[in-house]
Amino acid sequence: MSHFYSQKKIDRRSKESMVQFLNGHFRYNTMNSWNGSTSYAHSIKLHNLGLTSEQLDKAYAVLRTDIWDELAVQIQDFVTQMRGAYTIATNGRSGGYLVLYSSEWKATSYMSYCRSCYQRNYQACGKTEGDNTCGACRSTGEKGRVNYATPPRQLSVSNAGIDAERDFEDWSMEQLRARVNVVEAFDSACDDIRLAFLNMLELDVVEETIMVPEKRYVLQASHAQ
Repeated sequence: MSHFYSQKKIDRRSKESMVQFLNGHFRYNTMNSWNGSTSYAHSIKLHNLGLTSEQLDKAYAVLRTDIWDELAVQIQDFVTQMRGAYTIATNGRSGGYLVLYSSEWKATSYMSYCRSCYQRNYQACGKTEGDNTCGACRSTGEKGRVNYATPPRQLSVSNAGIDAERDFEDWSMEQLRARVNVVEAFDSACDDIRLAFLNMLELDVVEETIMVPEKRYVLQASHAQ
C-alpha cells in the first residue's frame, strides 16, 4: 500500500488544485536548518513508516547494516526517470528525511582508463604503439589504457532549495503541471524506497568478521651486513 504517494488525483486543469498540492506538501531542509533552504521531503523515521511492533524491532537491527547500498537502486531509477534533473538524498539527524534535490549530469573529462589498475586518465589513447601506457602502474599494450566507449559523467547535486518561497502566482499552467509531475514522481520513488526497506526486514541480520590488511613499518636486520 502506498504510504507517501497520494492516491487522490490532482486536477491538472485547476491552478488552485495544483498550488494547493505543492503548498501542502511536507518540506525539509536541504542543508542545515539555519540556512533556510528547503525542498519537498518525507520523514522516514521508523515511527512514520507504519511498522508493526515486530517489524520495528527488526528495523533497528537492519539499520546496523549499510542499507543505502541496497536502496541506491531505487534512487538511481528516479534519477534516470528525471533524466538527471533531480535526485533524492537523506538529510536530518541520522538521515531521517528523504529530500528532493536539483541535480545535473556533468562530464568528468576522463577519456581513458587502465585495464590493469583502473586508473583514469584525462588523455585519450592514440594509435601509436606504447601510447596507451598507464602513468600509474606502467602497464601498456593489451593491459594498458583504453579509451572509454562513452566518456563517464557524474551527478552534480545542488543544495539550493526547491520552491522555497512557494510563490506560484506567476507560474503558468504548464510550469505547475511539470512541477506536480516531478513531486508526484518523488513521492512514488519514496514509496519504492520504503517498500524495498520493508522487504529487507524479511532478511536475517548476521554478524561477520572481516580481516582488514594493515600496513605497518618494522625493523629488520640489513642483508648488507
